[in-house]
Amino acid sequence: EEPKENNQDNYFIYKNFMGNKDYIYMSVCDGHGVEGHFVSDFIKETLPHDMSENLRNTNILMETQKAHSIITQTFLIANEKLVDNEEINSLFSGTTCVSVIYTPQRLIVPNIGDSRAVLGRLNKETGTIKAIDLSRDHKPTEKDEAQRIIDNDGRIQPFIEDGEFVGPERVWIKEEEVPGLAMTRSFGDRVAATVGVMSEPEIKEFDFCEEDKYMIIASDGIWEFISSQECIDIIKDFYEKNDLKGCCEYLYQESSKRWLKEEEVIDDTTLIFIF
Repeated sequence: EEPKENNQDNYFIYKNFMGNKDYIYMSVCDGHGVEGHFVSDFIKETLPHDMSENLRNTNILMETQKAHSIITQTFLIANEKLVDNEEINSLFSGTTCVSVIYTPQRLIVPNIGDSRAVLGRLNKETGTIKAIDLSRDHKPTEKDEAQRIIDNDGRIQPFIEDGEFVGPERVWIKEEEVPGLAMTRSFGDRVAATVGVMSEPEIKEFDFCEEDKYMIIASDGIWEFISSQECIDIIKDFYEKNDLKGCCEYLYQESSKRWLKEEEVIDDTTLIFIF
């Protein structure tokens, strides 16, 4: 396989979200497939502006049900726009999208795929910082996610090489060896969508408390070999020195080292930190 020339990851940090100077909409998108970089780029250009406009007349802190419905619709419509875009072939290409809508009181976290957002919360008694997953990885190992694929006439199993299973569980069409997607929700991936892979986000909300110290939003280049808690522990030293750049470089180097130990490639890696 030829090495990829493109970094297929994308991110956005959309300030003044909904016209509110205190609100920020942030996201990391991890593209996959031959045209994955076009897909993640399309979502970066489409989703934040549409989301900001669609939510503008909603009190997202009080009208939770309405807000969730609008967020879901915005994701689904972004996917329709992507599928209808004749310049991007999304049959076997797609992207994850872990999003965080930051408000000073609360985080709203819509997510599809296996990029991840994690919060570091201080335990005052012990001085340790606990990792709180703000999103759930949508992988075929999740029972409810797997069930949806099976209910839609898909199947779940790893790659088969020389008669042996290798690697993680993947999503396949019943009778064919495609698409072999290692996640159960994404934008694009039109073939996988025929067996239940979907662009409907899972939305979680978290109220802030003063013990919440920092947050990371990252593609699975980080999470493949570093757990949420270990990552939060690593960030702590840099947080105490207020060294965002050093933190970014250290985490990237550490994850790259682990990739090379386990694989012959290093996955694209994108990180957003908020101290």
